[in-house]
Amino acid sequence: MSVPTKTLLRGMIVAVTALVIVMTLQVFDGQEQRAANQEKLYFPSGNFLVESTLGFREVAADYLWFRFVQYYGAYAKGQNDFRYFELLIDSITKLDPQFEEVYYFASLVLWSSFGDTERSIDMLKRGILANPDKAKLPFQIGFIYYVMEYDYLRAGHWFEMAGRCSDATDKEPRFAAFARGRAGDDRVSIALWKNLYHSTDSPHMKELAVKMIEKLTRKIEGRMEYDEGFIGPIPEI
Repeated sequence: MSVPTKTLLRGMIVAVTALVIVMTLQVFDGQEQRAANQEKLYFPSGNFLVESTLGFREVAADYLWFRFVQYYGAYAKGQNDFRYFELLIDSITKLDPQFEEVYYFASLVLWSSFGDTERSIDMLKRGILANPDKAKLPFQIGFIYYVMEYDYLRAGHWFEMAGRCSDATDKEPRFAAFARGRAGDDRVSIALWKNLYHSTDSPHMKELAVKMIEKLTRKIEGRMEYDEGFIGPIPEI
């Protein structure tokens, strides 16, 4: 294929991509007032966008994300009913499954605007499937269980999962240890604080870990005289 032909073909692809995006965003521009069931006919599905944008999927996803933020802003001002929330998120994540921020923000919208923690967690799990080594998404699930559901045991599980990701910091194991402690799983909490003590380079984190281990150890020892089934020593630092 000659260079002019390749250039022409590339130009046609860009034009088609732009046309698809324009079609997609007609709903938000308010240029034509249609009934809801009629409007949806003009909104391409995520699968259609993936097939039609070819090598420009990330570009299309970025542009749709920009418009989604505008769309949400209009919803926050009472200018739309946000009926295309699911369809937009589906389109963006199909175009770019590794777009981590989309899952995170969509999750926030689901529990803060709609009070739907179950769907919020499901959204984050979708993101984890596409981004299995990113700490932000499992940490957010742990946060929802901890703050919204008061399920400290599940929160600890997700914080621990976040702590095993390659981009994890001291924050994830620290929250895991706190959550395990709140759940009454003091021995696991001690083990997690011990792990943090050895893995962190922060003197402040080491100091906090020592304090928490001492506090939890005293708590366990205070129960020993009432718990004849207690077996085994407290872990050493």
